[in-house]
Amino acid sequence: MLLDDQQGLLQLFEQIVPQGQWQELEHRERPAQIYTLPVVIELMLLQRLNERGTQQEAVHQISSGRLDRLLPDCKRVRDRSISQATGGYSRACGRLSAQVVEAVCDQVLAELGKQIEPEPELERPVMLLDGSSLRVEHVRGLLEDFPPGRNQHGEGHWGVVKWVTLHDVCTGIALRPAWGPMYGPEAVSEQELAEEVLQRAPARSVIIGDGNFGVFSMAYGAVQNKLDVLFRLTKARAKVLGAAKLPANGETALSWRPSAHDRNRHPEIPSDAKLEGRMIVVTRKGFRESLYLFTTLTDEAENILALYAKRWNLELDLRTLKGTLRLEHLHGKTRAAVEKELLIAVLAYGLVRAFMAVAARKAGLHPRRLSFTRAYGLLNAMISQLCSNDPEQSQRAYARIIDYMGKATLPNRRKPRAYPRQVWGSGKHFPKRGSQPQGGQSK
Repeated sequence: MLLDDQQGLLQLFEQIVPQGQWQELEHRERPAQIYTLPVVIELMLLQRLNERGTQQEAVHQISSGRLDRLLPDCKRVRDRSISQATGGYSRACGRLSAQVVEAVCDQVLAELGKQIEPEPELERPVMLLDGSSLRVEHVRGLLEDFPPGRNQHGEGHWGVVKWVTLHDVCTGIALRPAWGPMYGPEAVSEQELAEEVLQRAPARSVIIGDGNFGVFSMAYGAVQNKLDVLFRLTKARAKVLGAAKLPANGETALSWRPSAHDRNRHPEIPSDAKLEGRMIVVTRKGFRESLYLFTTLTDEAENILALYAKRWNLELDLRTLKGTLRLEHLHGKTRAAVEKELLIAVLAYGLVRAFMAVAARKAGLHPRRLSFTRAYGLLNAMISQLCSNDPEQSQRAYARIIDYMGKATLPNRRKPRAYPRQVWGSGKHFPKRGSQPQGGQSK
C-alpha cells in the first residue's frame, strides 16, 4: 500500500491515478491555466481536512509552495504572481463535474480499500450497511432536487438528502455512498440506495444491516451477488416467518420465500426465488425486546450475536462524518456542488481511516481502539510537513504521524459512563419562545 511506502499524503493521488488518467479525465473539463484537475481535487481534499475548511485556507496552500509539483509551467507560476483571491478556485470547483469527482473517488477508495482485511474468524471482509440524512442549503433549485420534510407545523426550511453507505467493520474505511431525495415525489428508499451500494461491496464479504434492511429483496439481492448477510428482522416480520414457535433464545433453519408484497414491489424476483438460512432469536436482560436475526452464515449463534453487535460502529462512524468532518450540513448551492462535497468528505474520511489502520497495525492494536478525532487533529496539525516538497521532511512527518496516531488510543473506562453510550444528547438548541423568566432577565 502506498501509505506504507512513506509517501506524502498528496502524492497518493499521483500514485493511484496515473498522469495519463488525469489527462483523460481533465480532457472532459474546460481547460484551466492554474487550477488544473489535480490541483482542484487536492485543494478540495485539503479544505475538508482543515478544521476551518474555508476556500481561503485551501488557496493558501498554493502560496505556501506545497503544490508546486502539480502546477503547470506558465508565467504566473514562474513569477509567483498567482492571485490569492478565491474566485479562480471557486470557478474551477464549479467547472469540475460530479462525474469526474466520482471517478477519482472510486480510484482512491479502491486503493485505500487495500487496508481492509478479512475478519479472522470468517476469513473475509465484514461490511456495515446503514443510512442517514444530511441537510442542504435553502436554495430554490436545490430544494427542487432535495425537498424539505413536513410535520404538523408545516414545511421545513432545509432540504434533506438521504444516503446509504458501507463501512468496513474493522478499519471504518467507507465505500462510495449512494444518495437521493428523502422527501418529495422522487423520494428514494434506503433499500433502493442499498441495492446500488451493494454492487461495490468486496467479493465474498458479509453484510450487516439493521431491521430497515431485513427484507427479502435486500437479502436476496446480496446473496445473488455472492455475499453473505446478517440482517435484523422486525418483530412482525420475524413472527410471520415463524419466530413465535421459537423459545426466547433459539434458532431454526429458514427457507425464506418472498411475500405477495415483495413480489408486487419487486416483480424482477423469480417466481421460485427463496433464501436458505437461519433465524436466531436472542433475549437478554436489558434488551427492550427480543432480537431477531436472519443470516446465511453457519457460525455458532453466540458468534453471530457478537458480530451483529459490531454494527454499532457504523453509528459512531456516521456521527464522526457529520460532526468532525462537518458533513451534517452541505453548503453547496447546486446539486452538483452538494454531490462533490459529499464525495470529497467521504474521501477525506477514508484517508484518515487509512492512516489509522497503518498506525494501529504498527502499534499492534485494533484500528477501532484509536481515536478518530485525535487522529484527524494530528493530520490537520502536521499536514504542511506531510505535504512538503522535501521528500525527507515528508517521510519524517509521515513516520511521526503514524507513531503519534498509534498512541492516540481511546480511554479504558474503569467506571461506566454517566449515560449509556447508545444514548446521545439531542444537541444544542435555542430556548423555546417564552422560556425566559419575567422581565427578560436570564437566571
